[in-house]
Amino acid sequence: MSTVEKILLEFEPETRNLLPVLKRISAAFGYVSQKDAQKAAKYFDLPLSRVYETVSFYDLINIKKQPELTIEVCSGTNCAVNGSFEIIREIENLFHVKAGDENNPRIKLEIISCLGQCGEGPVVVVNGKVYTKVTVSGVHGILKEWV
Repeated sequence: MSTVEKILLEFEPETRNLLPVLKRISAAFGYVSQKDAQKAAKYFDLPLSRVYETVSFYDLINIKKQPELTIEVCSGTNCAVNGSFEIIREIENLFHVKAGDENNPRIKLEIISCLGQCGEGPVVVVNGKVYTKVTVSGVHGILKEWV
């Protein structure tokens, strides 16, 4: 029995359980593959489009395999005033990637909106780990931990 099948069997096949199942699948594999979405649709007796509708609505559930390194930089007002866009340019130059480009299978750089840590900006999140008061020179040390 596959991991996805085990996850499905932990829940009653009621529509209200679709979101928790998709969250668990995404947590287990980093994303919900087409094959796994089809299994969920069959288990819940729903059209595949309903599963994708649910997956695409929630940012915490991915439908594509994620790169091994995801870097998010806050672009909120305080972070921007304190240098977040300079940090973004530094990361782009360091890894030869562009913010928002989804074609690199290894690294993903995203500009995100306010994280609610305005007094701690600029804020950078690397694979879910939050770094505060990041500087252009300090971002190198942070990223050395991950590469």
